Amino acid sequence: MILSVLIPVYNEKEYIHNLIGSLLSNLPSESEVFFIDGNSTDGTIEVLMDYSINDDRIHFVMNELRYVSHGFNKAFPLTTGKYVCLLGAHAEYSKSFFEAGLNNLDDDSCDVVGGPLIQIGKSKWGEAIANAMSSKFGVGNTEFRTESKKKYVDSVAFAMYKREVFNAAGLLDQSLIRNQDDELHYRLNSQGFRILMVPEMACKYYVRENLSQLFSQYYQYGLYKPMVLKKVKSSMRIRHLIPFFFVIYLILLPIVTFVPVFVLPLVVYILLVGHFAYHNPLSWLQKGYSIFVFPTLHISYGLGFMLGLFKK
Repeated sequence: MILSVLIPVYNEKEYIHNLIGSLLSNLPSESEVFFIDGNSTDGTIEVLMDYSINDDRIHFVMNELRYVSHGFNKAFPLTTGKYVCLLGAHAEYSKSFFEAGLNNLDDDSCDVVGGPLIQIGKSKWGEAIANAMSSKFGVGNTEFRTESKKKYVDSVAFAMYKREVFNAAGLLDQSLIRNQDDELHYRLNSQGFRILMVPEMACKYYVRENLSQLFSQYYQYGLYKPMVLKKVKSSMRIRHLIPFFFVIYLILLPIVTFVPVFVLPLVVYILLVGHFAYHNPLSWLQKGYSIFVFPTLHISYGLGFMLGLFKK
């Protein structure tokens, strides 16, 4: 078997047809696909079973705990591929995704390979969120979200791995229910493994569609990031800390407003939000939405990070 593809799913009926359509026609013939289901209740399993009738590459693994780390670690021993791919269900993969990944692993230019995200929203709010998540002002220097050139990186979103990577460094950390792929990639970097991002592996990623979902997503990213940084201290970057310090500043601001200079950073931030909210190709309505999207990203992540410092 050349390639084993593992995909955690939970109530993905809205996305599953596009996902499978982008997978099955582009996979190499010697492949196997494991859908790791967290007890879906929306018909996802029934859709997958319909596809599996005509394609014996499709397999199922039940993930009662629902977390990606547990599901991947449960499915990995069942795989037989020379290479292992961990994908997300909220995405569509290009025709060149698997071919480009295999070529770069075969020629030994890297140990892990993935592509940039083309972030897409399905609604007006979703498009504003996708634009902010593709901006360095929105998400810092997260390379797979904000860049598209070929380069070695700290992490990629959906990756293909040499099997020996897991044999040497271990599987996903089950103490993490978010950022488990980041922790794995930081761990691999610290052990000398090379992670390559190539534009031919770009994939479409569907973002959250409202501020509530976005806040929850980035709050959890922030909440588990300190645990990741404690485990792999060499992975710390300044972008990880800026939202945390911003939230601390906002908490302290009411206490020190009598000193005018302490208000200046807030004024600068508001001006930056206005600049990045309006200097983009979005409609005027979505530009207005963006004024709320950027602070949601920053405050939710920073608040999560602050509380995550005390999380065991």
